[in-house]
Amino acid sequence: MRKFCSFLIGCLTFLSLSAQTPLSQQEAQQVLSQISAAAQQTKTLQAQFVQTKTLKMLNHRLVSRGRMSYAQPTQLRWEYSTPTHYVFVLSGNKVLLGGDRGKNVVDVRQNKVFQQIARLMVSNVTGQCLTDRSFRTQLFSHNGTWIAQLTPQRGEMKALFSQITLTIDPKLAVVSRVVLTERSGDVTTIELSGFKKNQHVAASDFKVD
Repeated sequence: MRKFCSFLIGCLTFLSLSAQTPLSQQEAQQVLSQISAAAQQTKTLQAQFVQTKTLKMLNHRLVSRGRMSYAQPTQLRWEYSTPTHYVFVLSGNKVLLGGDRGKNVVDVRQNKVFQQIARLMVSNVTGQCLTDRSFRTQLFSHNGTWIAQLTPQRGEMKALFSQITLTIDPKLAVVSRVVLTERSGDVTTIELSGFKKNQHVAASDFKVD
């Protein structure tokens, strides 16, 4: 559970606004349309990730590595391999949290926080959160990439995060970096690489029983 919470509270490297160019309303709409179309065409997505969490109070960095698998519409596996093994699996309305000390299955319908977190994780991977009215979204271009800065407007997300930043690869129309900053100032960066789109993903990746 601690490993999962680190992910929830995590993910953001600061990007200099002075180096970013705001997109016009027309450009932003074109970007959103392209990402939405790509998300609909992405039946499965696999990638490797490196997660670096910076604890503000301790001035300490924690680095983890693992892999991610996604399948439409709401199946996601987020698996840490180092420094310890831990896995988060979302399949429909169920979430599996597992590690060396055992596993636990949660029905997200019975827990509003888990429901919000599960929705956030899937929408971050696909980029669908860019059109979620729970966030105020600003779009920029930066060094050949798109940057989306999302500010939570209500509920559990607003209580947890002050900002979420996504870096999007225009060629693949996928999120290559998911970054969130916690209200406390703790920051985590997750870099995604080695993307595989619409390739076979084993059904066992999303098994929660």
